[in-house]
Amino acid sequence: MSYGVVAWKVGNVRVEDLRTPASKDAPRVTPWGAGRLALTALHLTFVPARAGSGVGPLTLALTDIVAVQTSTGHLHRIVSFRTADTVVHTRVPGASAFARRVSLSVEAARKRQSGSPGGAWTTDPFPPHDHTAKP
Repeated sequence: MSYGVVAWKVGNVRVEDLRTPASKDAPRVTPWGAGRLALTALHLTFVPARAGSGVGPLTLALTDIVAVQTSTGHLHRIVSFRTADTVVHTRVPGASAFARRVSLSVEAARKRQSGSPGGAWTTDPFPPHDHTAKP
């Protein structure tokens, strides 16, 4: 299995913390920050375009993502990645296709983790000719 980048997008990210209550001292939601999202076989990573943009570097294990949702935004659709304690909202062009790609990668990572037959060594979750097929 390769640890290379499966897909990447340039866009904006906002992180919502579900653990802490909203207050004036500690906001639950960060401001939007520009940067680059990279999807690998194991992680979804965000690297901000510059320091101090409101959102720092962020890495989500694909097995920790419990839901991928798309919604409409002002210019682009918004893709939200929910874990047990955070929601990461992203504004990227081609959001629907990116959400499908992440969903397929999450399913493949869970299958590898559970040790299902035909795991990561024999089955490619993205066949070379048909990227819409389910693994």
